[in-house]
Amino acid sequence: MNKKTGWLLTSVVALSMTLSACSGSSNSDQLSKGDDSGNGQTQQKVLKFWMRGSGPNEALTRSVASDIAAFEAQNPDIKVEIDYIPYADVEAKWNTAFAGGTAPDLFEVGIINIASRANLEQFAPLDDFINGWAGKDDIIDNIYKLGSYKDKVYGMGYMPAPNVFAYRKDYFEAAGLDPNTPPKNWEELMEYSQKLAVIENGKVVRGGFDVPKQNGSFWLEIFGHQNGSAVVDETNEMPVFDEPAAVEALEFVKELSQYSIPYDAQKAETVPFRLGQSAMTYIAPDSIGEMIKNDPSLEGKIGVASNVPGKQPSTFNGLRLFSIASTSKQKDEAWKLIEFFLSKERAELRMKELMVPVVNKSLSDRFVEMDPEMNAAIMEAVQIGAGRPKVTWSPLFEKYSNQGYEEALFGVKPVEQALKDAVADLKKEIGK
Repeated sequence: MNKKTGWLLTSVVALSMTLSACSGSSNSDQLSKGDDSGNGQTQQKVLKFWMRGSGPNEALTRSVASDIAAFEAQNPDIKVEIDYIPYADVEAKWNTAFAGGTAPDLFEVGIINIASRANLEQFAPLDDFINGWAGKDDIIDNIYKLGSYKDKVYGMGYMPAPNVFAYRKDYFEAAGLDPNTPPKNWEELMEYSQKLAVIENGKVVRGGFDVPKQNGSFWLEIFGHQNGSAVVDETNEMPVFDEPAAVEALEFVKELSQYSIPYDAQKAETVPFRLGQSAMTYIAPDSIGEMIKNDPSLEGKIGVASNVPGKQPSTFNGLRLFSIASTSKQKDEAWKLIEFFLSKERAELRMKELMVPVVNKSLSDRFVEMDPEMNAAIMEAVQIGAGRPKVTWSPLFEKYSNQGYEEALFGVKPVEQALKDAVADLKKEIGK
């Protein structure tokens, strides 16, 4: 990772903004009111734009503010007013706005928001806009998939946040493994985990591969997808993480767990790889940057790949998207702003300023050139990654998939029974 320090340290600020949001002032006093005397002046249209997050002075905020300033300069008849909504308040604020008829024109959303809001007909389908857009073919195909619900696109992604497979090159060398060659499949992942694990008096003191004991639904999804399981049938809105491919995947994960230090996946500070106590894991690239920032001696010691495929490649891919409110009376103007955000020119500026991955095919090679090893893995992860299930009961999926995962990992039940019971409990709660 000869060129990684600059990219990674910047990404600690920039990519972590995928958990932050943009804010701005709602300065109605800046609105041109026009002239009621009939002198021909055109009244300026106001687009209301809500973003999730809590910080007005962060890298993503400045980038979006720059985009909007440039958009307004090119479109003097449109004024964009931005407000940011703290993550904890998003659902309540959105519900109140839609119920009261005060929803904005444009939302910044996550994948998890798409299904529920589309199902309530609160987000407008974007397919007609996309079909008439000259830039549609420049967007990576998976971005459309991640923003879709029941064969319609309700969100246009602009900032991916995938997980990559990371490994310690120095630990590989110590174990007699090629430090430039990560495992190529599940068989090698198991073999390498066994070789890399350090076990003393029957206890793992340094893991081969991270396997969380608690809150491991991400692992069930990643490995389930790699083994060919849908995990959730989004078309029919049915949980299927008890199907044979998912059971086989979790059995493999449980076998891997004998070479891992137990931890809770929701507590980042306990992840063994981040603490130098594991050789391999799935992790967000900005977390790797944070590790190197905290311990510069790690420079050049962390290798990456997009994933270690089973029957097929897959990893987790988060995504920030734009959605238009179905109640908006200015959908054309809202789409015009989305087009501007996703234009090659603005995307390239974001890529260079924030060191974030792109959704534009035409910029993929340039992004990779900025840091070939890391960014090649990131771009492949963007292309193959899956997000959280796009169903109206996604939070319940997380609850019950964690239930099945933990009962299996702790040995409360056999893997197959644990997943079957979890799916049955979920179906009961959602009325299936």
